[in-house]
Amino acid sequence: MRNIPGAVRLLLTATVLAASSAHGQTIDRARQLFDAGEHAAAKRELIAIHQARRDDAESAYLLGRIALIENDGDEAVRRLERAVELDGSKAAYHAWLGNAIREVTPRAGKIRMALNARRMRREWERALQLDPDQIDARAGLIQFYAMAPGVMGGSMDKARAQAAEIARRNAMRGALARGLIAEVEGNVAAEEATYRQAVIAAPDSSAGYFALANMLARTGRGDDAFAVLVRYAERRPDDRWVLYYTGRVAGVSGLQPDRGERALNQFLASPSVDANVVFLAGAHYWLGQIASKREMKDVAREHYRTALTINPYSPAKRALEEMK
Repeated sequence: MRNIPGAVRLLLTATVLAASSAHGQTIDRARQLFDAGEHAAAKRELIAIHQARRDDAESAYLLGRIALIENDGDEAVRRLERAVELDGSKAAYHAWLGNAIREVTPRAGKIRMALNARRMRREWERALQLDPDQIDARAGLIQFYAMAPGVMGGSMDKARAQAAEIARRNAMRGALARGLIAEVEGNVAAEEATYRQAVIAAPDSSAGYFALANMLARTGRGDDAFAVLVRYAERRPDDRWVLYYTGRVAGVSGLQPDRGERALNQFLASPSVDANVVFLAGAHYWLGQIASKREMKDVAREHYRTALTINPYSPAKRALEEMK
């Protein structure tokens, strides 16, 4: 710019700064929409940003996060790969790329599954190299270490070490991590104890209550599971997720089917703002499970088919096949 007249150079500089400022305001607005659960509005903003600036890593990252919410794992991987390619210094980009790869892996062939397992592990490890406080990456590694065979790097000792690191940073998340390990090991008593610790550590967070309720329902203690959800609802009466998990407990346990059906229909009539297609389909799946346990086979089939139109990867597919 040396040969450009001073006035012109100042004008060009001002234009660049103005464009940068406008972009910053736009990406900030898109993130605010994303954080508020307004994912459709955020997506529109982000697509416009990314079309204007193909080298914008943050918009690629957020579009990848939204693709995961929409249950489009392949699109999520593509977007998050682009974010990492554009800016490999962000721990969150690597952590969520690992998460996206995890989501698509169950639908892959055996060879691809093995390659993906190693790849997601590398992404989570890279995230921790960049930021040791990246709890999502540590949680991903716990799943890998707890579930992968030893020949692929699985190790319960390593899983426990990651859970301890999470607990140092967040007591509730650490307890949930220990609960996952206990579930994999089949230690029901330890699993229950850790989920109760999660509730004590964060009594206003839904995570511990819902994990505990799911565990109790799964192990034949449906009445206790309902009681846990009532305790949470008393603390957070406006949280519509209680409706979903009430229906889930009814679907798993077979207890209080009228209550479960009513709760799921209320949830579907006005879902939580952050309810993605997995949970919307899940509500129909659990309605199908309740109907099936009541021997209402045609109603169950209808709900399973609805679930599959919302989410083709819903467990409703297997449920339908088992009814044939």
